[in-house]
Amino acid sequence: MICERCGMRSDNSARICPHCGAPLRVSAGTDATAEIRQGRSHEPPPVYGVSGERPVRTSRYAQDAGRPENHRGIGSGEEDAAVKRVRKHDKPIRNVRRRGVNRALLLTVLAALLLVAAVVLFVLAIRLPQGHLILMRATANNPERQERIVSMIGEEAAAQALWQIGSEQIDQGYIAQSIETYTKAYELAPEIDGLYQRLLSLADAYEAIGSLDEAEALYQKLYTEVDEQNPLAYRYAIDILTDQGRLFEATDLMQLAYDKTGELSFKSQRESRVPLAPVADKENGRYMNSCLVTLSSPQGYDVYYLLDDAETELPEGGMLFSEPLNLTEGTHEIRAVCVSSELISDEVNFRYTVWFPVPSAPKSRLLTGVYDNPKRVYLYMEDIKITGDTPDQQYVIYYTIDGTQPNSDSPIYTSEGFMLPVGRTTLRAVAVNQYGKVSNEYVGTYKINGTPQKLFSADKMQFKAFTLGKSTYENIRKLYGAGQETGENAPTLTGRALRVNYEWGSAWFTSDEQVLYAISTNNPAMIGPQGSKVGMRSAEVTALYRDCGQAANAKGNRSLYSNSAIDYGRYWKDSDTAARIEYACSGEDDQYTVLTYHLENDTVTRIDMTLYGLLVE
Repeated sequence: MICERCGMRSDNSARICPHCGAPLRVSAGTDATAEIRQGRSHEPPPVYGVSGERPVRTSRYAQDAGRPENHRGIGSGEEDAAVKRVRKHDKPIRNVRRRGVNRALLLTVLAALLLVAAVVLFVLAIRLPQGHLILMRATANNPERQERIVSMIGEEAAAQALWQIGSEQIDQGYIAQSIETYTKAYELAPEIDGLYQRLLSLADAYEAIGSLDEAEALYQKLYTEVDEQNPLAYRYAIDILTDQGRLFEATDLMQLAYDKTGELSFKSQRESRVPLAPVADKENGRYMNSCLVTLSSPQGYDVYYLLDDAETELPEGGMLFSEPLNLTEGTHEIRAVCVSSELISDEVNFRYTVWFPVPSAPKSRLLTGVYDNPKRVYLYMEDIKITGDTPDQQYVIYYTIDGTQPNSDSPIYTSEGFMLPVGRTTLRAVAVNQYGKVSNEYVGTYKINGTPQKLFSADKMQFKAFTLGKSTYENIRKLYGAGQETGENAPTLTGRALRVNYEWGSAWFTSDEQVLYAISTNNPAMIGPQGSKVGMRSAEVTALYRDCGQAANAKGNRSLYSNSAIDYGRYWKDSDTAARIEYACSGEDDQYTVLTYHLENDTVTRIDMTLYGLLVE
C-alpha cells in the first residue's frame, strides 16, 4: 500500500504510514498501487501540507503527468525539506514484511551453474592427461562406455592412461588385471612412445604369474622388432632359457646378443659355457701334390666335420673325425664343430687348395719337314723347374701318328722311338705325370717321300664276283645257287630283309628290289676287296691298305689310319687268339661301308662287308 502523503510503500495491513505517520486508506476503485505502477492514476494523490491547487511543476518530472513530482510524491522546495525533517524524526516500525525469495529461480540458477561446471570439468577431463586417467578408471567395468571415451580422447591418449593404470595395478598386486590392462593398451597403440619399457613391464607381469612362454615371446619381439640393440630383453630371455635348461638356445641367443649389442658380457657368458672350436694341424692355404689334415678339440671333445658340403647341418649331418683327411687336387672346405655332453662349439671353416704340377709338352728330336728316306722319331721331356718341394717327376708320353688326339688308349712312347711311314704324317703327343696331370699337346707334321698304299674305298674296292649296292639276288643265284631263304629283321636297316644262307656263309638283300647289301663268307675261293681272301695273315691284309705304322696301345689295339669318324682303319685285339681288322669309308647319300676281317691265331677266317644306309620298305 502506498501512502498518499509521502508516497512510500508499506504493508497492506498497515493503517498508518510508518514513514510519515499519515493514515492510510484503500480506494474503492482501482488500487492505488496498481495505478502508480502503471503510471496512469486519474487523480493525483492528495499531498498534505500544500494548497489544493496544484502548482506549476518546475522539477525534472514535469513532463510526466502520471507520476509524482519526485520519488516521494511531493514537490521540491520547502515541501521537500519539511518531509525530510519529518522522516528524520520518525522511526520506522519494526514489523515491516519484506518481499519473499524466488526459490525456483534460485534452484534454476544453481542447476545451470552446476551444469556449466560439469561441462567444463568434462571438457578438461577430455583434454588433460589426468582427466583421461579419471575417465578410463571410471569406465573400467563398462566396456561400451570405455569405447566411447576412447573414441573421444583418442587411442593413444587412452593407451597412455591404461599403461599407467596397469602400473598401479601391478603396485597393488593385481597382476592378472594389469596384464589385461597392458594388453589392451598395446592393442590400442602398438607404436606408442616408450614401447620398449612398456612391453618389458608386460613381460615382467607374465613372468610374475608364471607365464614364461608369453614372457619369452615378448622378449623375442623386443629384441627382433622393437630395438635389437637394447640388451635388456636379451638378458631376460637368456635367463628364462638357462633356468629351463635350454642351453643350446641360450648360447645361440648369447651370440646373437653380442653380435647386435657389442656387449662383452654376452661373449664372456657364452664362452664360459660353450666348448672351444676345433683346430687343424695345417693352416689354410695352397699345398702341392697332397695335403693330410688332422682335426682335434683343445678340450678333448668329439669333433664332427663335413668336407665340401655347405648345406648339411652340423653336428647332425656331420661325420665323427677319426683319421687324417687326405685331400685330392682342387679346392676343399672343411666345416667342423666340437661337441660336449650339453653344448656345441662354434663352427669353424678350414679352406685348402691342393694342386699338382703340370708337365710341359713333350718335344721331338726330329725337326718337322720333308724327308726322302724313312725316319725314326725320338721324343723327350725338358726338366721342370719348381720352387719349394720338387719331387721326382715321372712321365708317360702318349702319341699318335694317325691324326687322332692322343689319350690313355693311344700308344705309349718308348725310348726306342718309332718309324714314320711313307706319305704325310701328323705326330701328336702329350705327357702325363704321376698325378695324372696332362701336358699341352705337341703337334709336328712330317712328309716322307714315296707312294703310300690307298685308303679303303667302297667305290673301288669290292668283291671280285659281285658289288654291294648293285648286285641282286638273281646275280648271286647264278653264281652260288638258290641257297636257303629266310626273312629277318636286319639290325642295321629298318624293316624286313631277305637273308639267304649258303654253306660258305650268308647274303642279305633288300626286300623290295632284292639288292645285295651285306655278305659274310668263309669261302677261301671267294676273292674279296684288294684281292684279299680267307686264309691270309694279318700282315698280308694290312699291307693291302694304308698303314701309318702306329704301334699298338696297352690293350693291343692299333690304329692303321684315321681321316674321320667313319673313314678309318683299325686293328682290334678281342682276345689272346681272336682279333679283327676293320676298315670303314663313307659314300653318297649318307651311306657308308664297313669291311671286317675276322682273325683267329692271326689268320683270316671270315670276311664281312656291309653297306649301311639302304632303306628297306
